[in-house]
Amino acid sequence: MPLISMDDGIGLHVEADPENGKPSVLFLNALGADHTMWDEQMPAFREHFRVIRMDDRGHGQSEAPDMPYTIDRLGRDARAVLEAVDVESAHVVGLSKGGMTAAWLGANSPEHIEKLVIVSAAPHLAPRDVWEGRAKTARTEGGLHTLAEAAIGRWFTESFRAKNPEAIAKVRAMIMQTAPAGYAACCEALAEMDLRDDLALIPSPTLVLVGDSDPTSHPGKTREWVATIEGAQLQIIKQAAHLCNIEQAANFNKIALDFLLAN
Repeated sequence: MPLISMDDGIGLHVEADPENGKPSVLFLNALGADHTMWDEQMPAFREHFRVIRMDDRGHGQSEAPDMPYTIDRLGRDARAVLEAVDVESAHVVGLSKGGMTAAWLGANSPEHIEKLVIVSAAPHLAPRDVWEGRAKTARTEGGLHTLAEAAIGRWFTESFRAKNPEAIAKVRAMIMQTAPAGYAACCEALAEMDLRDDLALIPSPTLVLVGDSDPTSHPGKTREWVATIEGAQLQIIKQAAHLCNIEQAANFNKIALDFLLAN
């Protein structure tokens, strides 16, 4: 579909299934990723849901304004996408940056949210100088290549990287296609982000998922969500790092679908 214009005039690429009478689910992406990071989920989820995927500003096929971003801005973008495709409320599945955006939606637009699945994310990231350093690197020549290689090392276990070179090549290419300005601005948004005071405002049933080998959002850090969001539950996916939806796709799909389809 054509780019959907946000309230500040920025166009976002959105792929929404035709209206099919099924409940809707919105997928939100990691830093440096586009909507294709969820390809392994599509067959299983489309059996039950109308799927909506989008590229964040500065990512994929969306426009890349060279301006400050915030988690609030990314959340309002996601909300505007739901409104643009005539969805009053949806389940939201978000990973890493997408998980934080999903939590923002849960706290600030609960009327739009049915259930939340927050994956490989934390409500606050520190130290901020790490993110500011990544933003600076993204803006330098060859910086995205450096960031892509580092991300792949965090996103997948060594065993998966060795056994799945085609999957790794696809992810590397996805990161490399990100606009440097968009990558940098999202890093700066994450440096500023602090959702800890918002979590008690989330009324939606919430599932938190994390890989047992995730060096970024490790299980101990992830427990901050379930300590504050009423009724939230945590499940740990074994033999997976940050992108557990790719590394352990079948297990991820089963756990997430069991949660979303439960009454």
